[in-house]
Amino acid sequence: MDLEESRQKELLAAYLCVKASVAEDLCSAEEVKRALQYAGLSPTPAFLAQHWQEDTTESVTFEHFCSLAEQLPDISIDDIEALFMKVFGTADGKVEEDDFKRLVGGDDPERELSDADLNYILQEANVVSSGSVDCSKLCKVILHTVNEMKQLSVQKLEERSHYQRINSKTFTRKKREKFANQDGNSGMGQSTLDLEGWNEADLKGCFYLDKGSILAHQYSMEVSCLGPTVVRMKPKSYMKQEAGRGPVDTLAYIFRESHEGMRNYIGYTDQRDSDGSYFWRDTLKEGRYVVIPYTSGCRLRERLQEPEATIELVERQSKVQLTPEFRLVLEEIFDQVDLDSNGRLSREEFNLYNWRTSGEEVQDDEWAVVQANFDVQGGELTLNGFLALHQLEAEDNGGDSEDLWVSLDAMGYNRAGRQDQAAPFTLSVFSQVCQPTLQVSGLKSGGLLLDKAVVRSIMENADPVKIKNMIDLIRYEYVGDHRASIVVQNKAHSKVTVRVDCSQSLNVITNRPSLDWTVEVAGKSAIIAHQLLPSRMGENWTVVCETAGDNLSEEEE
Repeated sequence: MDLEESRQKELLAAYLCVKASVAEDLCSAEEVKRALQYAGLSPTPAFLAQHWQEDTTESVTFEHFCSLAEQLPDISIDDIEALFMKVFGTADGKVEEDDFKRLVGGDDPERELSDADLNYILQEANVVSSGSVDCSKLCKVILHTVNEMKQLSVQKLEERSHYQRINSKTFTRKKREKFANQDGNSGMGQSTLDLEGWNEADLKGCFYLDKGSILAHQYSMEVSCLGPTVVRMKPKSYMKQEAGRGPVDTLAYIFRESHEGMRNYIGYTDQRDSDGSYFWRDTLKEGRYVVIPYTSGCRLRERLQEPEATIELVERQSKVQLTPEFRLVLEEIFDQVDLDSNGRLSREEFNLYNWRTSGEEVQDDEWAVVQANFDVQGGELTLNGFLALHQLEAEDNGGDSEDLWVSLDAMGYNRAGRQDQAAPFTLSVFSQVCQPTLQVSGLKSGGLLLDKAVVRSIMENADPVKIKNMIDLIRYEYVGDHRASIVVQNKAHSKVTVRVDCSQSLNVITNRPSLDWTVEVAGKSAIIAHQLLPSRMGENWTVVCETAGDNLSEEEE
């Protein structure tokens, strides 16, 4: 390893002593200072004030951190001795312990080093004799400690099996090795999982279109020991698909969660099983993980209009009754929101349903009313109780079904009683060595964390191609057996508009309104230009992409 490569590794190790991954930017001057100190550097308050201005600086990326480190000299024994000479008037002599503490600690109650800290340092360094501090010895101890801390941070880095460099502003690609399928093929192919004898945990979930964004159940996963682990996502449809139309694409992104709550992306379900599900397989360490489902939006789209044929929800005979068609829909919904598949709704499951359909949490007194007036078993609401609750709602509304339609619309159903704006799925976790646990942690958007991971997963699996006449624009185009993705990266500081034209492709659909689409890419960022799927399953499909970019002026910004 040459000197430059060794230094880069030290800087990466120092950065990871402060942040869980380089996907996380440094968010304060204190974090910048600590990272530089872990790198064996000594940033002065003036240096930090110059490069972190509270009114304008929001974050420092890993690349920016490296550039700051290059501006600071490495600490040498001469530097330390010169500093001691400046403060104490001597570097090789002795200083009275009380004078040393006064000069180093000062009288500021907000100082970084307390008296207890100083006492501990001096004791551990073993530099106090007869009431005096041996400055020459202390200088050597300080330099040794600096070098030792750098070595320890590098050792910590080497314990990580893989690392990537990506964050919200920049990206440097390091292609990972794909995990071989059981039939010996590399990832993104198709194989048949053999999980007989493995320990399993599974829960249901669903994607919901919500005012232009996609919400989904998210999960907390725990494994109690090191061992082979499989995460699998399988779509579930409650209605017949249109001829040739495949199910909604259903993936899951996996993050390791630290004790401090930081989430580090480790992989996604990039392999396809013979049953149409997607899975990820690797050896996981003991610990806590977060699983966030993802769909591209190619097949889960806003409906343009309601179907002509509609179902009735309520009928009036001697009294108000739910129609058979509506009861069947409610049975489907009950099965979907029964996330643990035990045939009943716990308070948590019913609360998620109530929040989705009304936007309100179920309060203690409301749940007590449900338990007192509807059929429950083991403190959980049965299907009969669920149907009776909606029957009561219809009666209270005097047979008016509009409030019932509001609930159905929230669950993704159209007026024909077909679920076209939601996509149910099942998430399963298998471990060969222990019993994994899986819990629903919420129903929400994946947010920036998921966006970063999706962009990263595409860039890891695609080769970069320069966009013609645009020196700072790079296109990453991944085309697999069942899906394709195109990412545009802008390395310049100013934003650009990029036309990404896939209209010459054959038998594809996109998550964008049109195959010929223009995106705006902010400076030092990357964005998904297109997600593409076969339009008609079982037929050949081809991706043809042309890109062209234009710089935006500062006035346009």
